[in-house]
Amino acid sequence: MVYRPTARTRANAQQRRTSIESAARHVIARGGFASATVAAVAREAECSAGLIYTYYPNRDELLRSVFARASGHELAVIEAAVTQAGSAAAIAESVTEVFVRRAVAGRRLAHALLFEEVPDAVQLERLILRRGYVAAIAAGLDRVRGRAGDHAQTTPAEVADAPSQTAGGAGQTAPAEVVARFIVGGIAENLVDVLNPSAPAPSDIEALISALSAFTRSALGET
Repeated sequence: MVYRPTARTRANAQQRRTSIESAARHVIARGGFASATVAAVAREAECSAGLIYTYYPNRDELLRSVFARASGHELAVIEAAVTQAGSAAAIAESVTEVFVRRAVAGRRLAHALLFEEVPDAVQLERLILRRGYVAAIAAGLDRVRGRAGDHAQTTPAEVADAPSQTAGGAGQTAPAEVVARFIVGGIAENLVDVLNPSAPAPSDIEALISALSAFTRSALGET
């Protein structure tokens, strides 16, 4: 006789997975991915390591799943900020403010998500997240520039072949994807030391947000 899971057993299994991943996220938020051993997650989840292996074939798959869930939430927040912005400058400013404030508020977790050395499976999810940020910002820029839909039809090769344009030049705008990568990369690079768990907490977030907002506006040719 073949066992067929019922709706109740599937729901219970999903609840256990959610509980395990929540526990893993708490462990990562305190000590980074390196601290998230199966034994540590089991203690946090108040379950056995064996139960965790029932749902995940190995530690890397558990961490990948945790990262995917966390990054999906962070991407949704950025997508919402972009959707609510009505101009290119507003997109630049809102993305910068939301990204920086959330990163600083959850400093240890943000450092783990953005910069910590991770298994290859997690690194792939990290690349997916960065591409998601770029796609969301580029789509928003196309929308406010009155070219909604153009970005979806543009391939990376077409972006590379586009005429060279200076972001700050009169009447000229760089391709949305190029600018979006510029913004995402610039913000991330400026958070490396800010989010360093071994460094003191940043003392002047407002100044950082102001400087980064000016930087992102310059990428758009905005003042």
